[in-house]
Amino acid sequence: RMKTQRRPPLDHISGMRALLSGWIVLGHYCSFPPQEGVFTLLLGRGYVAVQGFIILSGFITHYAYHDARYDAWPAVLRFYAKRFGAILGSYYLFYALTAAWRVCFDWDGVVAHADSMLLSLVLCQAWLTGVPGRVSVPGGDDNYPNVPAWTLSTLAFSWLLFPLLQSWLRAASGATRLGWLPPLLLCLLLVLAPVPLRLLLHGGMGWATYGCAYHWPPFRVPDFAFGMCVAEALVRTRWGEALGRRAPRLFGRLADAIVPLFLLLVGVAHWPGEDGSWPNRAWSRLNFEPIWLTAAAPLFGLFLFASSCGDGGAFAGALRHPALSSLGELGFQVYLSHYLIMWAFLKLETAAPSLDILAGANASSAPALPPPPPPPETADLAALFSLPPSGKGRFGHISYMMASLLCTYAVAGVVRSNVDPTLRRLLASGPPEPAAWRGGGPPPPPKPR
Repeated sequence: RMKTQRRPPLDHISGMRALLSGWIVLGHYCSFPPQEGVFTLLLGRGYVAVQGFIILSGFITHYAYHDARYDAWPAVLRFYAKRFGAILGSYYLFYALTAAWRVCFDWDGVVAHADSMLLSLVLCQAWLTGVPGRVSVPGGDDNYPNVPAWTLSTLAFSWLLFPLLQSWLRAASGATRLGWLPPLLLCLLLVLAPVPLRLLLHGGMGWATYGCAYHWPPFRVPDFAFGMCVAEALVRTRWGEALGRRAPRLFGRLADAIVPLFLLLVGVAHWPGEDGSWPNRAWSRLNFEPIWLTAAAPLFGLFLFASSCGDGGAFAGALRHPALSSLGELGFQVYLSHYLIMWAFLKLETAAPSLDILAGANASSAPALPPPPPPPETADLAALFSLPPSGKGRFGHISYMMASLLCTYAVAGVVRSNVDPTLRRLLASGPPEPAAWRGGGPPPPPKPR
């Protein structure tokens, strides 16, 4: 057995998780209907953040369990209990709440998506995107009952495969210092090649193929495995310690250089529309835009490696801020809860004008006056975030969006502190291991007194 080596904690990972989850949530809140704000393209490419989540999950899971051995079922089951126990409490709580909401306000959708409702009970709803003839539109509400939960369904398959993937990675890497390089290049090839090949051979991609490439669990396993390979490179080569001592700022500067390059490529570079105009919605143009489903993997991998060496750089230092770290710990809970809370605040916003009109009718028979325009600073902020100043789309006014966002993080904090730890402890305790699993044969007779 290898001795368990004490590796330095990666304090900036929680901050990175906070930025990725916030990117996805803001994209869901702000980018409907399409507007032409400063952050339109960046918010519309939330699928880049989803890939970052999957790579980050593979990276931190392998980094944390690098020295574990899964050559017996008890070890495998203990890993499953720890990994799934961290999110199942939140998952089933928000499953129940969103299912109740659907039953009350969207019964026709519940009947039409009964298969997704049932498969969601066992974290298998993402597999529906691989069913021939089924079309899954990104941003659509076809993942019932809780739309964002498909990501956990996709990740669950990679978590189930983790013991096998780890054994494969250990065998493929061998004992040499650079043994991790061939499996890393193989995983990177499996991540980057399929989408461009499909686009080049067929000249485009329809919604069914897009949804499959985005959601289908087997398609996203290479992303998870690529994150594992980056962690293997960090641990096996010990570059994080050795090179960090020799050149403490070299890798930090590299990590800092990746950040503006990433923002330039993801937030500015775009494929123009048919008329050459600036695009309104990133995923609405199914020409070469699907490349971004997987194209950011090298940047994510290089940043994870470089920011984990030496001082990590200024951006990694900012990610270590306690506020970002605390928000990052709520990543899964925020992701699972934000759609339900968004629906509730949208109902409240929709009902508010009606309540105002009724109040005015009771007070006076005079016709109700139109609502005053928003203040200039509010209108500017709405335009900045691709949000219409009033009337249409997801949120008509930014005050409702901000209230929904604050409520989402507050609820996520309560759930993570009170729901998930209880279930995780329950799963981690489990039943006593059979003697045959412990390798000790039948239990020894009791000692005589």
